Amino acid sequence: KNGKMQEAVHVFLELKDKGIVPDVYTYSSLISGFSKQGDMTKALELVEEMRQQGVHPNIVTYNSLINGLCKSCEVERAQELFNEITLRGLVPNSVTYATIIDGYCKCGSLVDAFRLFDQMQAKGVPCDSFVYNSLIDGCSREGNIEKALCLFQEMMHKGIASTHTFNILIDGFCKLNKLTEAYKLLQDMVDMKIMPSNVTFTILINHHSKMGLMEDAEDLFMEMQKRNLKPTTVTYSSLLDGYNKIGNGSKMVSLFNDLLEKDIEPDELIYSLMVDAFRREGNWTRMFQMLDEMSLKSLKLKSNVSDALVETLTQKEHFSEVLKLLDDMGEQGLMLSLNTCNDLLHAFCQLRKMEQAAMLLGTMAELGWVPSSFKLSDLIDVQNQENFQNAEILSDSKAFNVASQV
Repeated sequence: KNGKMQEAVHVFLELKDKGIVPDVYTYSSLISGFSKQGDMTKALELVEEMRQQGVHPNIVTYNSLINGLCKSCEVERAQELFNEITLRGLVPNSVTYATIIDGYCKCGSLVDAFRLFDQMQAKGVPCDSFVYNSLIDGCSREGNIEKALCLFQEMMHKGIASTHTFNILIDGFCKLNKLTEAYKLLQDMVDMKIMPSNVTFTILINHHSKMGLMEDAEDLFMEMQKRNLKPTTVTYSSLLDGYNKIGNGSKMVSLFNDLLEKDIEPDELIYSLMVDAFRREGNWTRMFQMLDEMSLKSLKLKSNVSDALVETLTQKEHFSEVLKLLDDMGEQGLMLSLNTCNDLLHAFCQLRKMEQAAMLLGTMAELGWVPSSFKLSDLIDVQNQENFQNAEILSDSKAFNVASQV
């Protein structure tokens, strides 16, 4: 996609170099590309340029801009453009309304979304399933399941309810812990010959796993596969997270092996969950194996897992592993929480591990992980109490001087 965009820009510039003024379709195509990439600065600059060239934006141009702004959650600016449409002698179409309604719903502005929905209906602009699904999703996010069901009934009456519609409602009921209603919707889907998807089952598996109902989650997982629906990384990470919370490491290993056999590539979350499981078990060999695999694949450890891992390694006095982990995290642009960093420095000081403390302090200063004054005072006190070989080096170091000024 990025390559095609570069090619389009190249052609666009060639036209300008030859003195040819691009038409509205050429401008609109580029504006659409930049909007999809989230580069609204360039998209809006092109709009200004085309006006200066006497080329008037059409409804496609406006739809692209509104879509890009909504995806950036700049709905107020999108609304300004929406208002500008009629002032320019254009008429908003179903895509225009659907785009800005979806933007309002995703940003939690349901009052404005329904205002435009009512306006849309009053002007006779067709409302498709996308608009209804956006509104149902918005209502579900706000916990207004009654309003969502009213919209759902309208969709059913119009015959435009889809698997996606059911998925949104099932997710809404699950978030309210109304699993009975969620299961009823699943049964309604089957009765109406609307086939559940892997997303449908993943939603249910995820919520059951969060609630610790792992037997039910496992049953859903088996039913999903009986229907020849392929589990995704989200499906597996939901199950792994559930089993990790109840400390069932053996089941996690089984699931991890299962996804590998299905040629599903583990993502950062799955690896992080496995690292955390092996950390809990004290299985350092497997844990470091997972970390090495993550490093080879340029995957980053989740912050909550890295904090817990550093804490455990520190408690076990595996200091060389801690420092290696910190180096890897630094290369990946990751940071420990300030509390974990302070506790780690404190542990080094208490155990008189001054060389490690110096290295950690240097890393903290370089990456902005500045310790609290209390922990830093621990380090200073240790230096004053005993004659450590690296005390002079530490006190003269740039890292120490930076941190001491805090």
